[in-house]
Order: sequence, then C-alpha cells, then structure tokens
Amino acid sequence: MAHSASTPAVSEGAYKPFRWFILATLIVVVAVQAIALIAPAPLIGEIIKTTGLAPGSVTWMTMGTWNLFVAFAAILGGPLVDKFGFKWMYIFGMVMIALGWLLMPAIGHSFMGMTVARAIQAIGGGPIMGAGVYISATCFPKKERAMVNGFLGFAMGLGIMFGLILGPSSMAAAGGDWAVGLSNLWPLAAVGIAMTIGCMGGPKVAPASAAFENVDEGAAASNLALYKKALLMPLTWIATACVVIASWFNQAFNDMTPGYLALDPPVGLGLGAAGAGTVASLAQIGNMVGCLAVGILVERLFKGKARPALMIAFAAMAIGAGLLLVPGVNTNQVILTVVMMVTVFFLGWINATALGWVAKNYPAEITGKLGGMAQGIGIFGGLAGVAAGSAALQATERYTVSTLIMVGVAIVGVGVAAMMQTHKHQSLESPAPENLATPSR
Repeated sequence: MAHSASTPAVSEGAYKPFRWFILATLIVVVAVQAIALIAPAPLIGEIIKTTGLAPGSVTWMTMGTWNLFVAFAAILGGPLVDKFGFKWMYIFGMVMIALGWLLMPAIGHSFMGMTVARAIQAIGGGPIMGAGVYISATCFPKKERAMVNGFLGFAMGLGIMFGLILGPSSMAAAGGDWAVGLSNLWPLAAVGIAMTIGCMGGPKVAPASAAFENVDEGAAASNLALYKKALLMPLTWIATACVVIASWFNQAFNDMTPGYLALDPPVGLGLGAAGAGTVASLAQIGNMVGCLAVGILVERLFKGKARPALMIAFAAMAIGAGLLLVPGVNTNQVILTVVMMVTVFFLGWINATALGWVAKNYPAEITGKLGGMAQGIGIFGGLAGVAAGSAALQATERYTVSTLIMVGVAIVGVGVAAMMQTHKHQSLESPAPENLATPSR
C-alpha cells in the first residue's frame, strides 16, 4: 500500500543545549514524586503498630490510595500537559506533594486522614507521569526520545531507592514518629519547584517544525482528530497494555516486597524497617541501570525492535519474582538482593521501550494525551496489583499468593509483548489500521 511521505526528522543540532537542563529537571521532579510514592512502604510495620490496623488495610491506605488517585490524575492531566506544557504541571504536582507531606502529622494517624493526604499527593503526581512523553517529543530529537524515556524510568528508580532509605531515616530523625518524619521531606518538592521555574526562564529548545516530524505531508488533521486516529490503531493499545502489566508488576513488587522483607516470620523475612529499606533500595540500582541501558540495547542489540526486548524483560521478571519464594534465595540477604536487582533491571526496560515507541511514532501535539493515557491506564494496573496483593495478604496472612500473582502477570506480559511490533513509520493520515506501514518485527 502506498503512503505519502512523512516530514523529515529534525536534526539534533537544531535543538538547543538547554534541553539537558530540562532533562535534569525531569529527573528531579519524577524522583521526588517516586519518593512520595514509596516512602511509606518500609514504614508499614510501624504504621500498623501506631494505628492498630491490619497489614492489608495499611497497605491499601498508604499505597492503594496513591495508585487509585494518581491513575485518574494522569489521564485527566494529559490534555492539560498538551495545553499548558509541562512546567505548570510540574509546579502543581510539587505543591500538592509537599502539601500532602505537611498534613501527615496532623491527620495521618487515622485511616481517613492518611487516605486524604495520600490522595492529595497522588493528584499532584498524576500529571507528572504523563509529562515525560510530552517532554521527550517536544524538547528532544527522535533518536534521543527512547533515551529520555529511559531517564524517566531511571528517575523513578532513583526516587524509589532514596524513598526506601529516607522513609526509615526520616522517622528515626523524628524520634520514631513516622508521620513527622514523612512531613520533613517537603523541602524535596521545593527543589523541584525551583528547577521548574528555571525551565520557565530558559529558551525554546525545539524548532517549530519538530512538532510535525511524525505526521504525513499533506495531513491537516486537528490534534483531536490525530488523537482519535491514534486510538484506533491496535499498536497503541498493545503498547499501553505493556505499560499496564509493567505497572501492575512494578507497584506490587515495590509496594508489597518491603513489607515482605520487614515483617517478622512467618509473615515476612524479619529484616525490620531499616533492613528492608536497605535491601529494597539497593535493588533499585538494577532498575536504574536497566532504564539507562534499554535505549542502547533496543537500538543496537535489538535493531530498534521492541518485541524481543519486551518479551525477554517480562520473562525475566516472572522468574525473578518466583525466586523470592525459594528457600536459599530468600534466606540469603546477598542472593536475595541480587535477584531483586536483576528482576527490576528488566522491569526498567518496559516503559522506556513502550513509551519511547509512542514518542517516536506520534505527533508531538498528542503525546501528552497518549502518555497520560498510557500511564494513567497503566496505574490502574498498578492499583490492581496493590489491591490483589493486599487482598491475598489479608486472606492468607502470607506473601506467597501475592508473589505468585506477580509471576502470573509477568507471564501474561510475555504473551502481550509477542504482539508488539516496531514500525519505522506510522501514518495518521487515515484512522484505518491497514494504513500502517509494513512493520519490522
């Protein structure tokens, strides 16, 4: 089938170096959001003691609430990112995260109070998640976009690593009061706000023609029409499904595993809050390395093909999660840490590959909507992961079933990834899926 020519890619030299400061701001803001997400996880044992609530209830209160509200916020925030840009959304997000932290000493010791504080933080975190794809598409040339989305995952891993350390350490610095300890993290959001204000004063980094380099010549569709056409393309939903499954696994792994490590046997492994935070934070080094390496691996080792990278990553995640239940692995702290590092190393591939594909193949004007949609729907997967894990924990008072659910979800990911294809060019001239260019697998 014949296709009209696409607008040539804009050269890297046409983009201003200020884009690297924008990337640094992205790393800081996303990392702060990840710290806000994960900091309560290693404190679940302490929260149980002071609130008297069951482990499943505390897990839902602290982690499930975040996933529920951040999902809606990411989807609704996507169009706002496209309309107002990432800078105002970053400031809004940082303000909301700081407010949630500051409220915790006053209201965080009750189920409803902590739910409100976490909901406020999640509403701020949602638009931040969708803005990453928008930034890569509007501020960076095409060949750098997978790398930028890799740094997005790197920032999440960095934030989770620091959050797992800062949660227990801030509690210790506050004399054992976990709520006061969490509230003392608010200056981190102030740093994100300051860097975003710096972006506001910087130059426009991309040439005007950059926004149209993914659109067929002669196509005059509006942003809404382009978005609707993108939604009719099967690969849009396959890529989104990969994000959903990765989010399920990611949230279940990061939210449930610290409790599994910290709580006393027979429920957990008995490492305590500090030990759990150390092991889980060290594991995030693997995630960060995976996020940084995936751009090079996909382009060089896999020749730009997303499918093999995604299939290998999901398979490795299934094996790694299963090993958490194996005696000799979970009883040796060094081996356990290595297994967790390798597992999240491959987890770091998923979003960078899937969202990098979106950033390369869709017009920049709709990447905020598509990125917000993928991340938002993906977070519903994360919500399901926390809900399923919490329910299994509540019913069995063990982490075995919760972990086996993670294994099953990763195996499903292998099947979904098998349907993924990488296109050198994707036409949005017509909504019909058959107008896609011949894919390279």
